[in-house]
Amino acid sequence: MSSGVGWSRSRRWLLETCPRRFVLTYPGSNGEGGPAIDPPPRLRLKRLIDGVRKDLFEDRSEGHAWSSRLHRVVLEQRMDAAGPALELDGVARRREARHEVRRIALLLRHPWLMHHLPVGTTCHVPHALRSVEDDGGHLWAAPHLVTGGAAPRAVLLRQGRRRGAVDDLEAALSLRWAAHGWPTSLNRTVTVMRWFGGAWIHQMVFVTPDLETVAEALLDHDRRAMAALRRRWRRQGLASLPLASSQVHCRQCPFEASCPGVGSALGVAQARLAPSKRS
Repeated sequence: MSSGVGWSRSRRWLLETCPRRFVLTYPGSNGEGGPAIDPPPRLRLKRLIDGVRKDLFEDRSEGHAWSSRLHRVVLEQRMDAAGPALELDGVARRREARHEVRRIALLLRHPWLMHHLPVGTTCHVPHALRSVEDDGGHLWAAPHLVTGGAAPRAVLLRQGRRRGAVDDLEAALSLRWAAHGWPTSLNRTVTVMRWFGGAWIHQMVFVTPDLETVAEALLDHDRRAMAALRRRWRRQGLASLPLASSQVHCRQCPFEASCPGVGSALGVAQARLAPSKRS
């Protein structure tokens, strides 16, 4: 295994979608981040929503259930406090708040959540940016919720359609993350709640020893690929790295101004398919 290389879902996504953006975002030899970059508005909004969710679930754990109205008011107040950083006008902020309130209301009414997370049930909300020291380096794979006391369950909240076996591997890694710092053994079944098509789809992933082995192999593969990409960057220069194969992955990229694939005389598509090898 490539020792000392940090792993997270966002690192893996950048590695697969745009190697150039990956090394600019995480230039350190072990995957440390570079100089602080102002997060794009959508990421600011996501972090704001995640912060409100944390407060909601922690209050619920202490026996205080939020009403939909309270949830909406808290969201709108924090969006208003964020001001122009979100790049949302008043109508857009209210729309985002309304959609989030509906998502969480449907989640809490889901039969699995009603059974395993009634008001007053122990519930922890791990910090997404907290890492644990894994055998190969830092690991960022915190579950969104850990519910229950004696045999806690890890819960993941995902968005979009299922991507296949890699989702199960990431579920296994979330259990691996929790096992590093939790005082009690967790249930081997990870609950995945996926928001898709206006509803929550429930999935259970039982983390077997075989699944753990494959998840370990995924970590090893990704860490080796990250280390190899950084070696190529140091030896051959930034211009040797491939660019994103689709403009979809370029949205709100903080490095767009200096990207050779933007405004190129050869055209964006050709620049991405055949980036310069000169360093």
